[in-house]
Amino acid sequence: MSWDSLESRDFLGGAPAHQLSASRLISSPDPQRHRLDDPPELYSFSEEYPTEVRNGRWGARFGPAHRPSAGWLECFRIVRSRIDQYLARRKIERGVRLYSQNEQRQAVKIWLSALRGVRHRSDKFALLGHLYQAFMDFGKYRESLEFANRQLGISEELDSAPMRAESYLNLARAHQTLGGLDRALSYARHALYNDCGGGSTAGCVHLTVASVSLELGAFSKAMDSFQKALAVAQAQNDNTLLLQVYVGLSELWRRLRDTERAVACAARACDLGRGPRSTDLNTRHHRVALLQMAAALRARGELGDAYDYCNEALRLSTVAGDQGSFARAVRIAGDVYRRKCDFNKALRHYEVAMGAGQSLGDRLAQMEAMDGAARCLEALRVQGRICNCRPLEFNTRLLEVATSVGSKMLVRRVRLRLADIYTALGDNNAAARQRKAAAAWAAPACAKCREPLADRAEPLASLPCAHIVHHACMPESWSRRSTLRAGGECAECASPRAPRDPPPAPPAPPAPRHLPAQDFPFGSPPPLRDPDLNSVRSDQSSQEESV
Repeated sequence: MSWDSLESRDFLGGAPAHQLSASRLISSPDPQRHRLDDPPELYSFSEEYPTEVRNGRWGARFGPAHRPSAGWLECFRIVRSRIDQYLARRKIERGVRLYSQNEQRQAVKIWLSALRGVRHRSDKFALLGHLYQAFMDFGKYRESLEFANRQLGISEELDSAPMRAESYLNLARAHQTLGGLDRALSYARHALYNDCGGGSTAGCVHLTVASVSLELGAFSKAMDSFQKALAVAQAQNDNTLLLQVYVGLSELWRRLRDTERAVACAARACDLGRGPRSTDLNTRHHRVALLQMAAALRARGELGDAYDYCNEALRLSTVAGDQGSFARAVRIAGDVYRRKCDFNKALRHYEVAMGAGQSLGDRLAQMEAMDGAARCLEALRVQGRICNCRPLEFNTRLLEVATSVGSKMLVRRVRLRLADIYTALGDNNAAARQRKAAAAWAAPACAKCREPLADRAEPLASLPCAHIVHHACMPESWSRRSTLRAGGECAECASPRAPRDPPPAPPAPPAPRHLPAQDFPFGSPPPLRDPDLNSVRSDQSSQEESV
């Protein structure tokens, strides 16, 4: 088809194209519909100029004819802000998807880049929450504490009670890991005092209160908080919270030396971590469940299975870069070797765990590793393979650390060890002082017979009122919750009490602080010296030669 043929066709239905004028192509407007006398002004231009325009600097660069109005500049700023906000939201959503696909490091990198462009306070609060959880999973507790402090500032600016509750919860969890149990409990109480929304946030707060109470040795309070967290997890169908509750219950029964219940709760946590409903769970919780299973099996004496679970958790921690789980896995491996009486390997594992905990600032993991090393040294002292000086020095340092953290059960155990060491040294006065100080803290007792609970391994039972009794002390009427609610009460609940006033509002929370670089106020834990390890090796070789 040629241009001539195109021109020959009457496409325009009128005059040829070269005879058309501009007035012919553009139809005249209807004067009744479009008033042309006073056309409306579409954009209201402002005569106010920015500072550099008023000072004449704009004209010096571009000339007076190119002076923009302040309205245009403000429009550009608004558009740029909205574009940045849109891109930041897209990055947040992309990071969440990557984090759910176990691409944690890539997700954190995207979230950090989105932190510079986010404008809305609510979006920034949610982004800081994602970063807090990611750094907690990595074991970088100090950085996560900074994100929680920034969340608290945003919640105060917006005056939002649910946001304030979440901020206090994050602060409590971070301080708990860093060893500030009193501050963690204060923040958790303030999170409960604020409106938690009745969802999973309230369950996480109850779980944090239970974990802190467990470290402080208040087992009944810990059981009560675990029961509340369990009810919230079942009501919300939150598998992640349910897994953490079972892990906490397993640790409670393990410390009370009911190994059967500890293994049962840890097994349920492991089933949640690798079951068909585990797609929405973070892999960190699965590693925590594996470590708890290893600890429970080690307490029951199944050392081979415990080492297998610990080795699997160690492998997953190394792949994911989870330094906190790595430190705990090494410490539990040291416990397994200690139970096998292989003190040489146990001491090496405890040294690695202490170094990892000190680099992270995880005072709880560091304290547990020090306790394991102190037990090894105590066993060597009892066997006569080392002198009393090194165990005395190490337990004295451990006592200072446990006292500063507030772990009452560990303080009692260390004081009893020190009393035995002073008795072996012939210092009966010092031994008596240590035993008297150890007796100042009341050990957990049965709610019926008032006998101690954790002195020997025996089956225990928990009541709906959160009190713990021996399994033999629990009557048949207490075995059913309906009968207990109908009128059966334990001795603790049946004791007459004066009516209590309603609880007052909690005091003001402690101000957020920046923790020092040195975790231990009394210095770093003393390293195990090479002469001790060499003496252990020489003693073992001499024993093998004699056999």
